[in-house]
Amino acid sequence: MRLMSLALAFALLAGGGAFAMDFKPYGRGAFGQLTKAHAGKPLIVHYWSVTCPPCLVELPQWAKIAAEKKGFDIVFVNTDGDDERARAQARIEKVGLSSADHYGFADDFVEKLYFEADSAWRGELPFTALVAPDGGVVTVTGAVDDPLIVEWLEKRVRK
Repeated sequence: MRLMSLALAFALLAGGGAFAMDFKPYGRGAFGQLTKAHAGKPLIVHYWSVTCPPCLVELPQWAKIAAEKKGFDIVFVNTDGDDERARAQARIEKVGLSSADHYGFADDFVEKLYFEADSAWRGELPFTALVAPDGGVVTVTGAVDDPLIVEWLEKRVRK
C-alpha cells in the first residue's frame, strides 16, 4: 500500500501537467455543465487569457468582487493553451484568486467552445457570461466595469 502511495505521488509530481492549482478541463459541453451545476444561484463565468492585457489588468477587480460580495458563484476560464497554463497560474496566484474555481480550454476546436457560451461570441476577451438563478444568460465582451456587469451584480449579488 505504501509503495502504491509513493508511486502515485511520484506520478503526479512527474507528470508535466501537474500544477499546484487545478485547472479543470473546459471542453465541449462545459458551459452547459457549469450552468446546470450552479442552477438556482447567480453564476459568473469569466473568460480570460494571459495574452490579453485588459484581462490581466482587471483580474484584481474580479478578486475584490469575489472577496467582498456574497450569494453568487464565480468560475474563471483560461482560454490559453496548456503551454501558457503556468503563466496563468502565476497570474492567478499573484492577484489572490488561487482558491477560486478555475478551468482551462481543453479542446482545439475553440470556436465550438465560444459558440456554446454565446452563438455571437468570436473569442474577443475579456468575455463574461452572467447566468441568473433561473438560467437566463447575459454575455458581455469587455471589462468588469461594463455597465451591464455592474447592473447585474447590483441586482443579484449582496455585500
